Amino acid sequence: MAQPSYHGRFIWQELLANDPEAVTGFYSRVFSWQARPMNPGSPYTIFSAGDGVPLAGAMRLSDEARAMGAKAQWLGYIGSGDVDATLTKALGLGAWILKPAEDIAGVGRAAVLIDPQGARFGVYRPATDASGATAAAFDWNELAARDREPAFGFYKQLFGWVAKPPMDMGGGMMYQTFGLGGPDIGGIYTIQAGSPMSPTWLPYMHHSSADKAAVAAVASGGKVVNGPMDVPGGGRIVQLLDPQGVMFASHSMPVAAAKPAPAAKPAPAAKPAEAKPAVAAKPAAQAMPVAKPAAKAKPKAKAKPKAKAKPKARAKPKAKAKPKVKARKKAKARVKSKARPRKAKRATRRKSARKAGRKPARKK
Repeated sequence: MAQPSYHGRFIWQELLANDPEAVTGFYSRVFSWQARPMNPGSPYTIFSAGDGVPLAGAMRLSDEARAMGAKAQWLGYIGSGDVDATLTKALGLGAWILKPAEDIAGVGRAAVLIDPQGARFGVYRPATDASGATAAAFDWNELAARDREPAFGFYKQLFGWVAKPPMDMGGGMMYQTFGLGGPDIGGIYTIQAGSPMSPTWLPYMHHSSADKAAVAAVASGGKVVNGPMDVPGGGRIVQLLDPQGVMFASHSMPVAAAKPAPAAKPAPAAKPAEAKPAVAAKPAAQAMPVAKPAAKAKPKAKAKPKAKAKPKARAKPKAKAKPKVKARKKAKARVKSKARPRKAKRATRRKSARKAGRKPARKK
């Protein structure tokens, strides 16, 4: 029998808090969630996004759970097409039941278990098909286990998870990611020897910026445990504690990776802009150092303006014009100098004529 699409996926998250009313405002401020009672007067709180679609819930940790050693935490529910069959199989694999399966009117059927290594998780069959909103808001789930390989084997038999080759994180730590044949939905690692940490599931809430989530959390009374830091595959994470000491984490992806379609649209628009000026297209080749000299060689052709130094050639005619003026003056001077001897000769003739007592004959 084919399993429903939500089988094996984390389809609901629930905050078990010591004082839900005092802490719901913290998550609303950090993630911009809205908090409201499930029903008027109900002690169960529903977190939703701006569109009103439920993402997670919050309730007070019961005294019975405290008596059994339970602590305030986020509890993830994994989808199952048959909750009772999953419980029976889990018990056969070494798990034990913390809360038996029960029907919740208008919600579905759910149960809470503890896996063979001590981590708590829920099993849930929704009354209607899961919306997928929770999986989008909590986009990663991480299990800290006593022993990674048998821990994964347990969940693989229950939900059909598919493991990817483990990644070496250094220091002897191997990180195992898993999914359902498509994108990964979580990871598992072994708690380091000597660590006081107990096996537990840690949910990662999606945020546009893990760094901004950290700032908002601290400003609202939370604490940073680890990060913010980059992770393999892109994106950043930060692990935090809410004001009541419950651990959670936030995850963000790079804008370009998170929205590949919008990022691809500007590319075609940029081509026409580059195609217009040939000179503008050359800077794009800056990644190729060899192309740069070619681009600089063309300005040498602009050395033609030196040919415009023809004004110097025009200056020569001016220089020649001056000699002409001088030549004219010299010519006039010569004429005057030639004219002076004639006047001198006439004056001599007049003097000699006076002496001779006769008028000089006028030259016709």
